Amino acid sequence: MIVFLIQIVLAAIGTAFYGLYGNYPHNGWAVLIMLACFLIILFILTVFTILWIIASIYILKGTDKKSIAKHRYYAFFIPYVFGVLLRVRIVITGKENLPKPEDGNFIVVSNHMEYSDPVYIKFAYSKYNLAFVAKKELFRIPLIKTLMEGTGCISLDRESTKQGLQAILDTIKAVKDGQPMAIFPEGTRSYENKMGEFRHGAFKIALKANAGISPVCLYDMHGIIKIWRFGIHTCRLHILPFVPYEEIKDKSTAEVSDRIYALIDERLEIYNNAGKS
Repeated sequence: MIVFLIQIVLAAIGTAFYGLYGNYPHNGWAVLIMLACFLIILFILTVFTILWIIASIYILKGTDKKSIAKHRYYAFFIPYVFGVLLRVRIVITGKENLPKPEDGNFIVVSNHMEYSDPVYIKFAYSKYNLAFVAKKELFRIPLIKTLMEGTGCISLDRESTKQGLQAILDTIKAVKDGQPMAIFPEGTRSYENKMGEFRHGAFKIALKANAGISPVCLYDMHGIIKIWRFGIHTCRLHILPFVPYEEIKDKSTAEVSDRIYALIDERLEIYNNAGKS
């Protein structure tokens, strides 16, 4: 919200200057004119901010994909774009479970409801250079493609066995090289507060990369991008206890998958049965 507060202050300063030096009728219309002036300046600042964000994505594309400063810079604008412009309130809990330096390399595994899920996971993990394994279709959208490629995201072609294997190998290498990767094992969005079956590929990545797993539970994410929604939409993200590599290294991918599925599903049940507690 820092960006929005800066905009409010700048709009107020601009309005004050216009009030002192502008040419307008000093009568009953003055209040409405000042209000209009404030809103116009705020709108101009909003447009400028959006253009600045877009320009930054293209300018920074060629810089180090693993730069934490770069990832934090992008995460800085998330509350503005989604909290202010799209009127979404994200409640993040379980921050004490975020991976620590001594935990070593890790992947993030989450249930999946909406296209915007990665944005909120990225915000929760803003201190990390987290990238995502994403379906190839997203890489066809110019701005999204530039952003994803610039942050180290990996394209997954679900219709090509060869490309799918290559994506897994690339992800394993990225994790070994110190860039945590986030994966949605369902392989598609559920659009509701329950999960589909997990595919085991994500957990093969953790085992092959000698990486721990940071599970995430998303709740009420569907409805964020909805036509004719005027109010504020509240969604929830809970970071579950970290699962160290030492605890899974001797397990099969199916066993690891079942364990992580159970952790996320249990949290979903808590939300569903306890009124979003």
